[in-house]
Amino acid sequence: MLTLRTILSKRNNIFAIIFYLPALLLAVHVNAQQAIENVEILTQPVKIKTGDEHDLLLAGDYYLGKKRSGGVIVLHDCHNDRRSYKKIASSLAEQGLHALLLDFRGYGESIAEGFSRKQIKKKSVNIVEYQSEMALLTTYWQDDLLAAYQFLRSKLEGNQGISIVASGCGSIHAVALAEKILLNSMVIITPKMSYNDKERYKNLIDIPSYFVTSYHHQESYQIAQELFAWNGDKRSKIQTFKGDSYAYRLIARKKDLIKDIAHWIKSTVDK
Repeated sequence: MLTLRTILSKRNNIFAIIFYLPALLLAVHVNAQQAIENVEILTQPVKIKTGDEHDLLLAGDYYLGKKRSGGVIVLHDCHNDRRSYKKIASSLAEQGLHALLLDFRGYGESIAEGFSRKQIKKKSVNIVEYQSEMALLTTYWQDDLLAAYQFLRSKLEGNQGISIVASGCGSIHAVALAEKILLNSMVIITPKMSYNDKERYKNLIDIPSYFVTSYHHQESYQIAQELFAWNGDKRSKIQTFKGDSYAYRLIARKKDLIKDIAHWIKSTVDK
């Protein structure tokens, strides 16, 4: 037979459980979230042999993804190197994707005698000479990107999809790669393109494309709006933000945007 004291004791225990349960569940959630955030991302510096006769090796960081996940090539803009885009590469890796963060030839650690933006800038006597030398340097980038693609493809199991993230002038070279290779998707951040570059994009098949731009950065805003309107894939999307931030500065402090890009890419490359 239950005594009054036993009944009161059981009732108090029930009240205690009800009172502390929300705090307990919150603690479990926080710990689980911290565990997710603290998952070690395996990254290794890599050197990729180019297809020309020069001894230059392209420098990059390879982020190891899950066994049956797709891959992403991350390109920087023409005013920075790969270090500015590490947050994007890390976010992609957190989604289990294989990511290759690359320095263009002449930038960062992808340099050699005759292939260095800093040296070109230092030796050029005027802006015309600088632009001419840089234009010559970028003629190598299409083949360099193809070598980067082949490197990443070798890391993937089976026929998993590959996407590309390009910023600023890098968007031109992403389109050039898409003309040679069937990419699963493209992310284009504040694109910088000429009329002919835009026409080349329009001549591609409808690749799912995610455009990111600033409303007051008129050049990239108009290009992004035009290409988004042209693209016929239902998975394509566009994000426009106030201000005139350009390239990595637009996304550097927008954690939600970086995560959204990673989730979107994952949905286009994983089968």
